[in-house]
Amino acid sequence: MNKILIPFLCIISLSTSAKSEFAMLGFGKESCNEMILKTSTGSQTDQVYQFAYTAYIFGFFTGVNAMENRSTGLVEIDTLYKSTRDYCEKHPSDNIFDAIIRVLSQIRD
Repeated sequence: MNKILIPFLCIISLSTSAKSEFAMLGFGKESCNEMILKTSTGSQTDQVYQFAYTAYIFGFFTGVNAMENRSTGLVEIDTLYKSTRDYCEKHPSDNIFDAIIRVLSQIRD
């Protein structure tokens, strides 16, 4: 497990801004618009996608916390998905990773 987790976390830690070039995995590379569309269909799949995006967001914050030995985002855990989605609604052309980075920076301010 550490053989997979440590390189992944190193990739995240190497990014100095939301627009940095690095290998992005999972939902992070999707546009915010895709997230909005997939969670606004009015069907039961909305909940499935919302759960998947929430898991991705929690995974990101877990990685940040592990790398920095902090508890960033724990107080806001109930609103991490909502904050990311709110950002995405205002910036549909950004990708989800950029949205999560913005949420992280808001938490730290």
